[in-house]
Amino acid sequence: MKLHMKLLPPFKTACFLFLIVLSSTANSQVVINEYSCSNISGPTDAFGEYEDWVELYNAGAAAVDLTGYYLSDDDGNPQKWQIPSGSIAAGGYKMVFCSGRDLVSGNQYHPNFNLAQTKNEWFILTSPANVTVDFVEITQMTKQNHSIGRQTNGSATWKLFLTPTPNAANSGGVNFYTPTPVFSVAPGFYPGTQNVAITCPNGAATIRYTTDGSVPTTASTLYSGPVSITSTKVLRAKAFSTDEPSFTMSGTYFINVNHTVPVISVGGAGSNSVATLLNGNGGITPQGFFEVWEADKSFVDKGEGEFNKHGNDSWAYDQRGFDFVMKDQFGYDHEIDHQIFPNKTRDHFQRLILKAAANDNYSFETGGAHIRDAFVAQLSQNAHLKLDERTWRPCVVYVNGQYWGVYEIREKVDDHDFTKYYDDQDKYHLQYLKTWGSTWEEYGAPNAIPAWNSLRNYINTNNMGVAANFNYVDSLLNWESLVDYFVLNSYVVTQDWLNWNTAWWRGMDPAGDKKKWRYTLWDMDATFGHYINYTGIPDPSANADPCNVENLPNPGNQGHTDILEKLINENPVVEQYYISRYIDLVNTHFSCTYMNALLDSMINQIAPEMPGQCTKWGGTVAGWQANVQALRDFINLRCTALNQGMTDCYQVTGPNAIVVTVSPASSGEVKVNSIWAPSYPWSANYFGGIQTNLIARPLTGYVFDHWEYTANTLALPITQDTNSMDIAAPVTITAVFIADNPDLDGDGCTNTDEITAGTDPNNPDTDGDGENDCVEIGSDPANPTDTDGDGIIDGLESSTVDSDGDGVNDETDPANTDPCIPNPNAGPCDQDGDGLTNSQEGTAGTSSTNPDTDGDGINDGDEVTNGTNPLDPCDPPNATPQCNIDTDGDGILDGSEAQYGTDPNNPDTDGDGINDGDEITNGTDPLDSCDPNPVGENCFLGFFMPTAFSPNGDGLNDYLGPRVGRDVASFTWYVYDRWGNRMIMSSDPVFKWDGIFNGVKINTGVYAYQADVTFTDGRKERYTGNITVTR
Repeated sequence: MKLHMKLLPPFKTACFLFLIVLSSTANSQVVINEYSCSNISGPTDAFGEYEDWVELYNAGAAAVDLTGYYLSDDDGNPQKWQIPSGSIAAGGYKMVFCSGRDLVSGNQYHPNFNLAQTKNEWFILTSPANVTVDFVEITQMTKQNHSIGRQTNGSATWKLFLTPTPNAANSGGVNFYTPTPVFSVAPGFYPGTQNVAITCPNGAATIRYTTDGSVPTTASTLYSGPVSITSTKVLRAKAFSTDEPSFTMSGTYFINVNHTVPVISVGGAGSNSVATLLNGNGGITPQGFFEVWEADKSFVDKGEGEFNKHGNDSWAYDQRGFDFVMKDQFGYDHEIDHQIFPNKTRDHFQRLILKAAANDNYSFETGGAHIRDAFVAQLSQNAHLKLDERTWRPCVVYVNGQYWGVYEIREKVDDHDFTKYYDDQDKYHLQYLKTWGSTWEEYGAPNAIPAWNSLRNYINTNNMGVAANFNYVDSLLNWESLVDYFVLNSYVVTQDWLNWNTAWWRGMDPAGDKKKWRYTLWDMDATFGHYINYTGIPDPSANADPCNVENLPNPGNQGHTDILEKLINENPVVEQYYISRYIDLVNTHFSCTYMNALLDSMINQIAPEMPGQCTKWGGTVAGWQANVQALRDFINLRCTALNQGMTDCYQVTGPNAIVVTVSPASSGEVKVNSIWAPSYPWSANYFGGIQTNLIARPLTGYVFDHWEYTANTLALPITQDTNSMDIAAPVTITAVFIADNPDLDGDGCTNTDEITAGTDPNNPDTDGDGENDCVEIGSDPANPTDTDGDGIIDGLESSTVDSDGDGVNDETDPANTDPCIPNPNAGPCDQDGDGLTNSQEGTAGTSSTNPDTDGDGINDGDEVTNGTNPLDPCDPPNATPQCNIDTDGDGILDGSEAQYGTDPNNPDTDGDGINDGDEITNGTDPLDSCDPNPVGENCFLGFFMPTAFSPNGDGLNDYLGPRVGRDVASFTWYVYDRWGNRMIMSSDPVFKWDGIFNGVKINTGVYAYQADVTFTDGRKERYTGNITVTR
């Protein structure tokens, strides 16, 4: 056998060829000696399975340690699986079973991959140094239980082995198969007779063919000229020569046939054939031909595989269901490569179910509509229930060229191909349980049932209202799937479940999905008032109460009803979800409108094919249509009856009309309990007495702002995007979103951060104080700055507003309505509590810290209110004893001297020679010695700078300093030399300059001065001039 290289990208090919070149220098003694990808009933592995196998052989004289070597089926990844340990003796063998188990079992290696011969895979042995030791590319297909190996151990010639020799010396090899025949006319749909010539690349070979679906043998018709096909037939041909017979070429020729759905053609005749199977012998699993055509008559794919019985009660009908499993071991193909189901992305299938509507078959089952199971599965899929469903597509089936009626192509969900594709859970990482009368482990034995029982017992013996207990259960059980399973079966009034047709599973690979127990839909024929009540539900009518199902007495004994009931009774989250799930679905996918539309769409797909179905199997189209109408009538009754059932079963009121919408349009979406509103505005009917959960989610470019509603009450503030409401009355609920600019007002903070902080994302200065919101918020929007700690953030508290007039702006005032905090001296404050504010006290001349300024025993505020003088202790008269004494005889009673600030013991307090009493009488100030006679140094007004001084130490005019009047508030004077150097500066009214600069006496000369003066009336003046210095 030649070792063929398939075409690879240049870099990939170059790398692998380089490794092969290196291998020529490795002088390896371990070779790939024999392999089989067709092991149907040959050697079993350590687990009793018939896996593809490869035999390694040590052709050398010494043992080889295989530790660290690599095995792979991918030429782009030769280090796919590393051998952890082991050796191969001189002249010895090592068996590799390509099971994908990723382990070593005894003397067997089980790498992490399988082999598929029809995928043209590789088997590569690589050294620890990444040098290719040996490899084969699998390009020659083998029939079942055959192998390919070296003619003798380690030889260069490869042969076909009809009797494989695993773990033993190779012998008995033969030439490979005769080439497969070729048809001159492609199988397909034709309006009339086709003449098909059959040829073989081996001109010496003879060709035998059949048209009855059987595999040609040496006794079949000898080909001598084109085969005339006048009616629909399966043509099968095989070539015979001195070598082994060829593979069978098969194809269907449809003559004058038209269909509106895909067409499945199967072939096989004889006692162990698909024809015998479909005629009622369910105990066989025959090999046969399988071909798929699209509705537009385009060819899809074909191959050979095994057929087996599908169905139980329905197997009594003449139109029977079957499963097909493509078998790579047969050498034709490993899967159907096509996107069979338009609503799924999956485009390869090893296993398919062909179902004839089972117990809803028309015309074999009374009342059969030929759609129920598919309808329920499609309804579940469209509603996105947390269940696994058999995807549906209608088709017609031909058996050996004979029309066999309307079938359903269904995806097989209880199969590891399904879980591997969708959930990355292979057959070694599944725990899959099924109940049909009894319960068994489809996958995961012997651990799956104990694992389920352990979880079931935990739930039944622990309080599910305790958070820790429920969290543990939530980590293992997809309880929302359990809820959906019960809600759906309750709604469609299933009569054949829990003790029948129930499957649940989980994945065990941590890297995969679906690691919690969840439920699968299986045979939903006994629904909507149809078929036999095997489960014993109390009311199979359209009026059945929804709570009937959770009260069933544990049919099937696997605890599903017990678990649900306990979760509902003890955990309010589950209870709310369970009841609300009914309400959500009745308003969407379980509504009369939706279900009728779905039913019509599915019926319309099979309606054009039903005349053929009736012709083949009996009944009439009118009879079938009547059964469909009965189904529709049940659906319409069920839709309307459920509202009454909800109030009968649960403590809810209503229902009440609600409208859910968003503002502005297309700005976001709203989730109501478990569903996202399908459109806006969305009208529905919801119940009171239970919280309806609401979640607002913005679309790109928006952020949630708040809720608006016309009735009832939200449980949380309107700014909370996750909220809830008891729908006790009709209501319109609006989720309001705002544009996410992301900084709509341009203040430097995102809208989201502003909403978090509490500022207005549409206003860069929410509090209008001239300060940017983002600056005022600070670095953490969740904890925005609050300078004064009063609980009002800076962004909402103005730094330019003083609400209490205390001179402290609101942003820094911890008490905006209390003028005494933080400054008790503030004008509006009444810090002495006499009824007068500090400002009023200033106007009145009273003390802001003494409630009785004149000490007459009467509060200052009361004196102002009563019209007496709060500064005169003798007003009112005789308020104090001093009011009648004039100690200094100045005409002012002692008690009144305090009012004027004069000295009761000195008749001339200011010393200006005028009696205090006379000054008050004459209107002059008894405390000002310059009033009324401005005489003396203290009465000088203004600012005067001398123009000369003589700092010669004679005691005369030795110092320079200004004369400062009483009306001067502050001043600074300077002296400069003629070069502009400042020599002195002073603001001290008592300072005098001695003419020394930098420790040296200044010279005689003329110097400049400047004085900047501020007066008590606010005036500012600058004085300049010269100063003459003489010594």
